[in-house]
Amino acid sequence: MWRFPRIVGFLILVTCSTGAAPTSQTLARLTVKVTDLRSHKGQLIFGVFDQANGFPTESGKSKNWQIKKADADSVTFECELPAGVYGASVLHDENANGRMDKNMVGVPEEGYGVTNNPKPKFRAATYKESTFTLPPEGASLTISVQYF
Repeated sequence: MWRFPRIVGFLILVTCSTGAAPTSQTLARLTVKVTDLRSHKGQLIFGVFDQANGFPTESGKSKNWQIKKADADSVTFECELPAGVYGASVLHDENANGRMDKNMVGVPEEGYGVTNNPKPKFRAATYKESTFTLPPEGASLTISVQYF
């Protein structure tokens, strides 16, 4: 009968003494304007990544993932993230099936773009090509969508 109070007291002591004081990390606002859409069909899938692993298509490895209707000539995405190095991508998913459609030889049939706007002709843009620094005061960027 004496063990139960001792165990509870011990657990409370351990929990209180090992818990780190909460810290608040300042978040920076990232604003990305997506331009050069060829139509107002479907949706835009936007992702922000802090590493090459998963870039640009894996929502589970992104730091921010959003989907919006492609219902205007340009669409703006906003999110708040810790200051740091990131790469962002957007897919113009015109048929809203949630993935990049390609023809029989592997050429994309839908538009996409990444930050810094590299335009490689025979391959997908890489995470390294898309990286930018998000400063504590935030940043506004533009992604120009390209179609093949």
